[in-house]
Amino acid sequence: MTDARRAHLDRLTGRWRARHEARLADGERPEADPEREARADAFFPWRTESPAEYAAHYGAAMSGYTYDAYTYRNAELGAWLRELGDLLRAYRRRC
Repeated sequence: MTDARRAHLDRLTGRWRARHEARLADGERPEADPEREARADAFFPWRTESPAEYAAHYGAAMSGYTYDAYTYRNAELGAWLRELGDLLRAYRRRC
């Protein structure tokens, strides 16, 4: 990827993140549809790994995390996903 394309992608990603964070700041999170909740339950190791451990392993590669933008029927899963989102945003602010 050329430097110009990387810079353009970084600008677009930054704009998307700003909009995503503004929606989260509003505090209104819609309920996740059953498919999203099933994917979150299956894809994330929330029963066996802490959000901090997961973020340490994969956080640098997670540029578009959106699972924290929803509420979940499973409150433990929802809390894990929100904490992961908080950690990923904190990581990005440090970089």
